[in-house]
Amino acid sequence: MIYQMFTLVTDRSKYFRVKRGQTKAEVESVLRTPIKNFFCGAIAETGEELELYICRPMESYQSISSKCGISVEELKRINFSRPVYPSCKLFVPCKK
Repeated sequence: MIYQMFTLVTDRSKYFRVKRGQTKAEVESVLRTPIKNFFCGAIAETGEELELYICRPMESYQSISSKCGISVEELKRINFSRPVYPSCKLFVPCKK
């Protein structure tokens, strides 16, 4: 009897384990998605492809959502309702 070993390789895993020494900003930039619970050993779901958006003065969720063409509720859901202030980084859906 002959047994063959094989490995299934996918393009990109849906899950990512946070390693010791990684910062939240590093992991978010690699995954291109925000992470809510961040600690060593946490498993983050990669989700959809997002772009990083740096807020300017006088911007709000309303103004950013109108620029990106999505609803305010969807933008808040993606970013876990983080506060918006100048130079803060939010994630927005990629333009296709």
